[in-house]
Amino acid sequence: MSETMHSTLNSWLEELEVETQIVTSEKIDDEANGNMVSFGFNADLLNEWGKDSIHDFLISCSMLYGRKGSDLKMIFYSWFDEQAGQIRISSVRENHGRLPFECNTNSVNLNELVNGFYSDDSGLYSKGELDVWQKSI
Repeated sequence: MSETMHSTLNSWLEELEVETQIVTSEKIDDEANGNMVSFGFNADLLNEWGKDSIHDFLISCSMLYGRKGSDLKMIFYSWFDEQAGQIRISSVRENHGRLPFECNTNSVNLNELVNGFYSDDSGLYSKGELDVWQKSI
């Protein structure tokens, strides 16, 4: 349990540890959807959790996916689904050569992504590109 991570986020991480099985497929959409997890939130929860806690949570999720994917060369990625009010995470194998979005994406650092949660801005509607944080795992 991380000392800087809010107890709710720690609980979600513990659930991920038990429930996550990395899916692989020749079809990138099947792989991405099989590995996707969504976490709902609202402004009150964001304020309770704090930016550092969310940052640590997403880093921990990427590390968990890396462990679960063992020897697979994968890209872990996270984005904000503005319409659903959800933080989303997933992974796809690097050999797909892209992320599975039909829209334009903007690669951002983790702090920028987390700031988007707080400003209720995924980038998709304000800039025409979805902000996505990605990490090789």
